[in-house]
Amino acid sequence: MNPFVLSFADGTTFFVGLGLVLVAQVLVFRFRNRVARKVFTVATIVGVIVVIISATPLPTWAYAIWAIPAISGLVLLNQARPARKLSLVTGCATLVSTVGLCLAETPYHRSPTVQIPKGTIVYVIGDSISAGMGTREHCWPAVLEEMTSFSVVNLAQQGAKVGSAIVQAEGVSKPASMVIIEIGGNDLLGGTDAATFHASLETLVSSLRPEQHAVMLVELPLLPFQNAYGRAQRAVVRKHGLAMLPKRFFAGVLGTKDGTLDGLHLSQAGHNAMAQAIARVLKEE
Repeated sequence: MNPFVLSFADGTTFFVGLGLVLVAQVLVFRFRNRVARKVFTVATIVGVIVVIISATPLPTWAYAIWAIPAISGLVLLNQARPARKLSLVTGCATLVSTVGLCLAETPYHRSPTVQIPKGTIVYVIGDSISAGMGTREHCWPAVLEEMTSFSVVNLAQQGAKVGSAIVQAEGVSKPASMVIIEIGGNDLLGGTDAATFHASLETLVSSLRPEQHAVMLVELPLLPFQNAYGRAQRAVVRKHGLAMLPKRFFAGVLGTKDGTLDGLHLSQAGHNAMAQAIARVLKEE
């Protein structure tokens, strides 16, 4: 995957944009000449745009709380005689709101640890990322079984969407199992609306919880303006107390050297990397 695209998919650009705006608004108090104002204006505009299109699935109101002082500071910066006290207020507000956004998003980038009892069967619900493309690749669920002591049952199907994955869930036959859900890419590419995606994901997870299964959701790497799909995943994770593998892991797999066959579907190197990422998270008690 293109490194520039990957930086959006793994969430890097969100933090870069925040940092760019913050640095620009802090330095404006040190360098106040015309050239500096132009540079800081461009930096602020670029930073705001990058944050907005980063597809980081935070609430809209959180974006607004941050953007209002950031943009206000930009307006003040370009006045002939900027009001220093007011600029200081907007600068402080930008600092506080930026820290707030960082604190809100950072937990979603931390690697979880999922403790599962010895002998627990691991089931995989997914699409062609997990099922493969019918070529010679050894898919990551099989690689995971080889590199760990877990028994792994791969229920994934090519072309599956969240709505159709309920059929896969019916194959989780043993109670109190570990279920890894890697699905949603076909919904993004196929134009499933975010509300339907959310409802289908809720139905899928709800069908698993009565059997006391431990569930881990693989977060989708998102491209600009796909925030709603990420918010849907995170809402379901919070509601049901699930573990979630941060999108930076999946994006990192897609960015692995020779990790994909076509920019999306995994090569053997990609399947190996995905299995390694999952294996680091699952811990046998």
